[in-house]
Amino acid sequence: MKAGRIDEQAQGFLFRLLPIIVACLSAAPSRADDSFFENRTIILIVSGGGAYDAYARLVARYLPRYIKGTPKIVVQNFPGGGGIRAASYLFKIAPKDGSTIAAVHGSVITAPVLVPELVDFDTNKFGWIGNITSDVYIGYVKNDSPIQSMDDLKTTEMIAGATVLGTAGVDMAVLAREIFQLKVKLIAGYKNSEDIKLAMDRGEVQGTMASGWFSLKRSSLWADRKVRILFQWGSERNKELQDVPLFLSLATDDRQRAMLKLMSMREEISKPYMAPPGTPPERLKIYRDAFQAMVADPEFVAEARKQALDVEDPMSGENLQELIRQLNATPKNVSSTLVNLFTEYNRRN
Repeated sequence: MKAGRIDEQAQGFLFRLLPIIVACLSAAPSRADDSFFENRTIILIVSGGGAYDAYARLVARYLPRYIKGTPKIVVQNFPGGGGIRAASYLFKIAPKDGSTIAAVHGSVITAPVLVPELVDFDTNKFGWIGNITSDVYIGYVKNDSPIQSMDDLKTTEMIAGATVLGTAGVDMAVLAREIFQLKVKLIAGYKNSEDIKLAMDRGEVQGTMASGWFSLKRSSLWADRKVRILFQWGSERNKELQDVPLFLSLATDDRQRAMLKLMSMREEISKPYMAPPGTPPERLKIYRDAFQAMVADPEFVAEARKQALDVEDPMSGENLQELIRQLNATPKNVSSTLVNLFTEYNRRN
């Protein structure tokens, strides 16, 4: 009987102690992850110049304020392939401990669906941190071009500059030419949108079929009124471009409208941030919470606007992760025409 009473007392003691043990174990990862960021340098890879670089450097200044330990964030430019090169590096090579994150082009999220032969990563496996803003892609030409409107492209050829397949400049041009029968001569291979603008100044190309509005309005081409906007992509007119027609108005059936909607997803997710696959969940949550605090901070928004950088409809990492899951589940009957179109373009070029 005595032994039985001792066993009962021991069990009772352990039962009372169990909640304390669980609480300690639950708190331990949080403390460990807080300490991970103390006096640490975080590498922020950015896949482009212009507005992409400007946003990244602003994030590098503000995001540490919302992370316990106040790490230092250093921006490293990693151009190429409209973000595909940076995404590949993050997926295959970058450290998976939370010490490296990336800011990439919106085209990265549609690349696995539209140009799968160019992609060696799974966007579902990245840890998505959030998206700062939406943007609108526009087609424009220099003022000295004979092309005055979108309708002129039905009869007059436009020489359009672009980077590579998988980016808006190439993809939208191929779509416009092959599906909508517009007259577009595509000159691809430029390093980035800034190089395309320089090529316009040199007279190598007349304009581009798709470039971010943020990028253009921060450039000397726009400040000096050297260009004419012909159209905008997306499903509704940007508040600053109410007089510019939608490319969508050229669609004549549901199939064309579905293709344009899929292509325009990269506008909604214009400036996404992500962590490598396998980043510890606790550290990913710290990034996501900090990101949400940053984009909600009036000081951050005001500083962005000083630099002509909008913070429009930012998206949380959780919502972005779910949107990408849905995008990757796009029905084949919607994506197959575009995949075949881009595969054929890639084969010929």
